[in-house]
Amino acid sequence: MKEVTAQLPDFKQIRETSFLGAVFRDPRGRLKRYLLLKYLQVLVLPLGNEVLVSLGALASLYTAVLLCSPRVSRKASTVLLGQLAWADSLVAARWGLEALGWAMEEHGALVALGRGLLSSNQQASLLFLSCLSLEALLVTRRPEESRQLRTVHCARLASALVWAVVVAELMVLQATEQDWGLDPRESLLGLVLQGCLLVAPLIRVLSYCLRGVLWLANAWVYYTLFYHTPQRKKSCFH
Repeated sequence: MKEVTAQLPDFKQIRETSFLGAVFRDPRGRLKRYLLLKYLQVLVLPLGNEVLVSLGALASLYTAVLLCSPRVSRKASTVLLGQLAWADSLVAARWGLEALGWAMEEHGALVALGRGLLSSNQQASLLFLSCLSLEALLVTRRPEESRQLRTVHCARLASALVWAVVVAELMVLQATEQDWGLDPRESLLGLVLQGCLLVAPLIRVLSYCLRGVLWLANAWVYYTLFYHTPQRKKSCFH
């Protein structure tokens, strides 16, 4: 009896192996579909729609799991794609703040911060999508000349710069949302807040202009690569 039991397969292990195999089996096509979804979400679909934001966040979570696959090589494109997926973590943080606000019955500051996180998510998604568009354009138009720029190190530097810009914008704009009641002549924090109040209108204008320029650039790259460039046999995510 023990010998028969020992020969029986472990069905739990088989299910886990089958699930992981289904997730990790040649993820390049799924990464392409995720990138296409992000293009549509950022460039075409209305911003701020809760259903679309939720679907995008779930797709980003699934993509983060796919990027752990050993079949995905560590390239500049995969680094940027991973950061694009991580940008939707701001959406999860917004949901957590909204739940906390309802639990504490303190809606004002937390709701304002949630709106700021959603705006930062849109900004970060657009910036990382722009980096991916630039990388794809360089691969298509200048593959040899741009080889030194299309490295993992440069992708990580670009990602750090994007996050620094997004976090700085969020902090400055959130500092102007509340009346802190601090005198700039009496404390350093009051002086910093006064500076934020002065630069906030300029940051809003620059952010609006940057989003417009990047939207046009990404739309042009998307149209050029997906409709006028022959399909390459090799994926940039291989």
